[in-house]
Amino acid sequence: MKYPQVLAFVRAATLGSIRAAARSMDISQAAVTKTIKTLEEDLGVALFSRGVRGATLTAAGASLLPRAMLIVGQMELLPGDIRSDERGRVSMGVLPVATALLLPHALPAFVVSRPHAPLRIADGFLSTVLPGLRDGSLDFGICAIESDRLTNFFRFEPWFRSRAVVVARRDHPLAGRPCGIGDLVRYGWVYAGSRASVLDLFFNHPRSGAADEPLIIEAQNVTAGIVAVKSTDAISIAPGELAAQIVANPDIVLLDVTDPLPETIIGLLTRADGSLSANAQMLVELLRAAAQRIPGLEHC
Repeated sequence: MKYPQVLAFVRAATLGSIRAAARSMDISQAAVTKTIKTLEEDLGVALFSRGVRGATLTAAGASLLPRAMLIVGQMELLPGDIRSDERGRVSMGVLPVATALLLPHALPAFVVSRPHAPLRIADGFLSTVLPGLRDGSLDFGICAIESDRLTNFFRFEPWFRSRAVVVARRDHPLAGRPCGIGDLVRYGWVYAGSRASVLDLFFNHPRSGAADEPLIIEAQNVTAGIVAVKSTDAISIAPGELAAQIVANPDIVLLDVTDPLPETIIGLLTRADGSLSANAQMLVELLRAAAQRIPGLEHC
């Protein structure tokens, strides 16, 4: 298997046609077709099913695509890794709490040192980071890992613990008085991470007494989550480290929860079988140093 074969396969699969793949590679359609055919012969399987609607991936092709995309992605990083001016792109997924706490300390130094390096910052929830690490579109994540989702494919380096708080709109029925887990589960929930984790932490809690699964609103960004909390009786869990920023919003308050609330461990998530580019490694080191020197964090 040769890299031009993998590249032709990935371009045809992701762009949807041999013609588009040929155009993107600046070669003829016949050359792309021949290259893919040679790859199929080498592997002993058909990767595309040809028909009147063009070429569609077979089961074998769909199985190969994620790994092939990772190979192409890693190859595209090579020029940036060896250039003297360090122009290599860095893509990372960062949780909101890590964004607020760590980026202000790490980002300025990175930009000064690597002024021409493109930087992509994605959401740091596992629903984004795990697929991104698998297909190579993300270099690393700063996230809260759930142990049952940490397979041998990934490596996790714990940095600090984050303790939860519960927030609601200012005139919520639970605002201004002590409440327990049993009170919380009577209301809907706004969440931005794993739905299963919300259910496990609260509705399967021994003190919940919840008989039915409540309304759960999935918010894909912070703004949507704030709007959902402000405009409904739904409540939400948030990192305690961001409590001061949260209550700066006059429409949001912290609830006085008397039962112990869960804590999460936040740290660096990478692929176990790969190494970071020079630029990605530099940014990781800056973020790690920021986590170590911020006062008040409960370091691991």
